[in-house]
Amino acid sequence: MKNQKQATDPNYGISRFDDAVRYTHGWRVSLRRRGKMLVQNFPDKKYGGRQKALRLAQQYRDELLGRFPPISRKEVCHIRRSNNNSGISGVCTYAKRYKLRDGTIKETRYWEANWPGEDGKNLSINFSVKKYGEELARSMAIRARQRGMEGVEGPFWVSRRGLVEPRVKTQKSGESQKLVRHVA
Repeated sequence: MKNQKQATDPNYGISRFDDAVRYTHGWRVSLRRRGKMLVQNFPDKKYGGRQKALRLAQQYRDELLGRFPPISRKEVCHIRRSNNNSGISGVCTYAKRYKLRDGTIKETRYWEANWPGEDGKNLSINFSVKKYGEELARSMAIRARQRGMEGVEGPFWVSRRGLVEPRVKTQKSGESQKLVRHVA
């Protein structure tokens, strides 16, 4: 995966369970990827103590993150919402109402395209049905959405914590230092 950042939380996706009644203690790796829950327990007793179980849980989590990367911004943008009635994610039609000086209420219809910008803010453009006609305004909105989505890259903002970059450690070997790369 390109443009990965180090996970900010070394225990991302890992939680501790301590059940005094059942004498059960350990670590649980729990990740959701594309609607599926990936869960594995690492009991202290089975894996040789609290720290060893934690290290194994972290290794397992890193392996899962390598096999099932977090959802990308582009994937999130293509999820069709339940309230979408245009058939195209990020494209909708709406009517804007305004009042004239004489008190008459008028309505103008638009087709609008939305997509995320680089700075995290949403960008949009609308096309008047009155000016372009229903079909042309709709197709212009669809094309604008497609062009806007071409520049969308990277992980979905909620998933950034789940990106794990390979850890680089240095080891002393005699007088020289070697870089050893540990890949998750």
